[in-house]
Amino acid sequence: MSTIRKRKNHWQVIIRIKGYPAIYKTFSHKQDANTWALENELKLKRDEAGIVKIEYPSFKDIALKYIEEVSIIKKTYRDERYTILSLCKESWSVYPLNRITPLVIAKYRDNQIKSVSGSTINRRLDVVSNIFTICIKEWGYPVKNPVLSIRRPKKTEPRSRVLTQEEVLRLLSDNTLSIEVRQIIIVALETGMRKSEILSIKREHIKNNLLYIPVAKTKSRTIPLTRLAQKTLLESHIPFRINVSTLRHTWARLMLKLGLKDVCFHDLRHTALTNLFLRKSLSVPEVMLISGHSDPRILLKTYTNLKAEDLVEKIG
Repeated sequence: MSTIRKRKNHWQVIIRIKGYPAIYKTFSHKQDANTWALENELKLKRDEAGIVKIEYPSFKDIALKYIEEVSIIKKTYRDERYTILSLCKESWSVYPLNRITPLVIAKYRDNQIKSVSGSTINRRLDVVSNIFTICIKEWGYPVKNPVLSIRRPKKTEPRSRVLTQEEVLRLLSDNTLSIEVRQIIIVALETGMRKSEILSIKREHIKNNLLYIPVAKTKSRTIPLTRLAQKTLLESHIPFRINVSTLRHTWARLMLKLGLKDVCFHDLRHTALTNLFLRKSLSVPEVMLISGHSDPRILLKTYTNLKAEDLVEKIG
């Protein structure tokens, strides 16, 4: 409770509530002392009852904090940062956290579905959901995760584009292709490695016919090298001097020139892993060791484009 007493020509307020240190403040006028005493006594009681008013930051402020403290230590930092910065451009990003309701996120989903695939929207919603989870569990904001209360769009079917032998020959025989890019393409086709993994290869990672991949999407792994892959890597300048952005633009120009529609660099991985099944007759566990997949279902659904005609010779 608060006590107001006169001391000389001033009025002193003393607030004593069990469990809190006493608070003292002096005023020139008694009315000011009364007002301050009522406000602060109420504030302390609300705090004790767990109903104190919380100042919620905007989603944008929290998202930027998430980049600096959480996202920066992830392997996917570059892509996640890009996604978060695009979220910060949305009109609702300036809303306080407690004002971002399932309705707000549902409207965002519906607007996005007009221009991007369901898988892309789900990846963006995953980021929003992760931000709210950290806010609740680690940063102490008593909010609800709005993403958990909305319907997710259907995931699009995984890409199944595999380059034919003719397309691979056209690709490698292009006379405008630099030696370095040609070497990168050969390594991708021979190993099924991802773009980022190939560009991270160092000379010390190669031991005879084995290649150690220290940084991968899930965990590090060691893969066997074909003779062509060994030869190509030994003749290459490692690490490759081209960066991800330059390789992406080079690939886009090359596809335009060759007239290869709907072919991205990652399709080389599809092609390589499919060929390991069809031409090398490797088993699922053997291909998993090379590809780095921990779940055979993902490997079989996404990367093996087997057709009935491919099996005619095998079954006689």
